[in-house]
Amino acid sequence: MRPEHSNMYPMSYLQPQSQNPIELRKNAVRKYSRNAVVWAGSGVVGGAVLGLLAGSMSLFLILAVVGLVGGFLNWQKVQRIVNYKDPQ
Repeated sequence: MRPEHSNMYPMSYLQPQSQNPIELRKNAVRKYSRNAVVWAGSGVVGGAVLGLLAGSMSLFLILAVVGLVGGFLNWQKVQRIVNYKDPQ
């Protein structure tokens, strides 16, 4: 690494964060959408696998509900961001 660039970006493969509010909201929507899918998917699949391995329907239901609640909360964050109105 050349010395003149050593303090500019410590991790040169990362792009600097944009300060554009629209771009920031787009990134937040991507983040929370991914989180919603991960929460819901892992809750249902993890609950099914552990429920089958343990032979317990209640374990499946508990993990599925926790996963779906986590997915729902992230989905609500996405909805708030998408429906946000910029001050005029």
